[in-house]
Amino acid sequence: MKTDPSPAQPPPAPVPFWPTLSAYARPYRGRLAFAMATALVSGVAVALQPVIIKFIVDDGINRPGASADVRLSWAAVFVGVYLALSGFRIVTWRLGYKRFIASLEGILFDIRSRFFRHIQGLCFRFHDQVSSGELFNYIMGSPAGSLKVFLQQFVMGVPNQVLTGAIALCTLACFDWQMTLFVLVIVVAIVTVNRRSHHILKTLSAEFMKQESSVSKYVADMLRGTREIKIHAIEDRVSTTFDGQLERIRDYSQMVTLRQQLEYMKPEGIQYVGYGCVYLFGAFSCIHRGLTVGELFAFISSAGLLIGPIMSLLQLNLVKANAEAGLERIVRILETEASVEEPGIDVRVSVASTEALARDAGTPFVEFRNVTFGYGDAPILRNVSCRLDRGKAIALVGPSGSGKTTFVRLVLRLYDPQQGAILLNGTGLRHYGLRDLRSSFGVVSQDTFLFQATLAENIRVAQPEASPADIKRAMELSYLSECVEGLPDKEHTEVGENAYALSGGQRQRVAIARAVLGNHRHFIFDEATSALDNQSERRIQESMTQLQQGHSMIVIAHRLSTIRHVDRILVFDKGEIVQQGTYEDLAATPGLFAELLRHGL
Repeated sequence: MKTDPSPAQPPPAPVPFWPTLSAYARPYRGRLAFAMATALVSGVAVALQPVIIKFIVDDGINRPGASADVRLSWAAVFVGVYLALSGFRIVTWRLGYKRFIASLEGILFDIRSRFFRHIQGLCFRFHDQVSSGELFNYIMGSPAGSLKVFLQQFVMGVPNQVLTGAIALCTLACFDWQMTLFVLVIVVAIVTVNRRSHHILKTLSAEFMKQESSVSKYVADMLRGTREIKIHAIEDRVSTTFDGQLERIRDYSQMVTLRQQLEYMKPEGIQYVGYGCVYLFGAFSCIHRGLTVGELFAFISSAGLLIGPIMSLLQLNLVKANAEAGLERIVRILETEASVEEPGIDVRVSVASTEALARDAGTPFVEFRNVTFGYGDAPILRNVSCRLDRGKAIALVGPSGSGKTTFVRLVLRLYDPQQGAILLNGTGLRHYGLRDLRSSFGVVSQDTFLFQATLAENIRVAQPEASPADIKRAMELSYLSECVEGLPDKEHTEVGENAYALSGGQRQRVAIARAVLGNHRHFIFDEATSALDNQSERRIQESMTQLQQGHSMIVIAHRLSTIRHVDRILVFDKGEIVQQGTYEDLAATPGLFAELLRHGL
């Protein structure tokens, strides 16, 4: 999967912004409707405040024929009405805003949760091509952040501003229709300029998010590779490259921000020029056309309540450009389909049910039938056919890149082959649920990943409900107990990022303990003893021998000395099985296996 279409492909159809956003907002529509209703009420209150100013000035301060005390009293009455209206607006807004925030965070939670669950369900092909740093940026960086800003301004701003502007326009027309026409000319000019700015900023926002994702990808890689950076003493070079990445995002961010500010300044400049003309024409109207001072104050305030919301709505249009770009990036990932799909309920079978039948019928537990597979155009496995017997230990050997690890990845259905079929218990892998299939295998890989948690929690990954006694047994079987004794908090020791508290051999023993604890039907050991010393290796071999009792086992081995006691060996070379047999038979037969033995592997 590519995050951006190649030039030869037609561009993808644009993501429908409103229908997509509405789908996520649907569960919260009641609370959002309440919030928008309070925003409407607040808008009415805001629009009525300038009218009260007119009464304070004309019917209070300048009340004809009234004494000073009477005028002050009336002014105080209207000020009281003004304050009561303001207090009502604040309380109403607060009630709606509280429900809105709950809805906003709920929408973002749903988007992020769906995004995370979706990428967890995507196959390795997707994760091979899209970095974790880039994916993190999608849901915690600018794309999701731009949606949050837009929703904040849209839900609580639009109803308030639209109603405020409509009432303000009616108020303006009541005071002086000629000045109102002049204000409308200003509004039209602002709208025209803003339409041009929207397209410019949407393009800039999309490009900025692309640049940001690229930098996030690099940063995540560097943080994960801190140990390798230190081992090879390349801190200065990496820091220089990192500064270059920061400079790129800094320069582009500066350019985008300045261009945004320029686009915001265009309608703002028109607004100031328009206000100046309104002030001048208002002064002329008071002097020559009989407009009262109170009416002028109210008109100017109402004009602000018309132009201000128009400016906010137009700025929201620019914010929407960012949100559209962000939502489109998120939806593109959500639209990505896994090349490894779950089977339908009507054709799905369980591993347990097929295993009982296959055991009675003597069916091999794994069978490859003319399987061809490649990560790209070049095939890694070529027309591979083999049968792995139940309850036996099968070893896969061969040079690096010959297809051994790919073989077990296909067994786990991390990928699907381009040609051929793979069967488990005589049933095609495509008929098993992915979780059911993979949980039937205990896997110990060469590169063990440990979470930032305690040792016990890392062992319990595959079996969350395991008891302390179960964990202790798994640790003993994997010879991890003796290592734990030297740790400060025993099995409750935090392993830290990249498991800095554990050696390579200890990490591998944790992986073996996981496999033991999972009570799996079958086991896959992908060079599981490669990081162990000779003594530990012998102990793990003993553990593997115990695990083999009643289980089927696939072992990928680099050191041939570790597979002397397996039942059968498959020798891979250039994606094909070129030899198979027992250790003794292959050692005595001219061929690749004997050649590997001669080289001391």
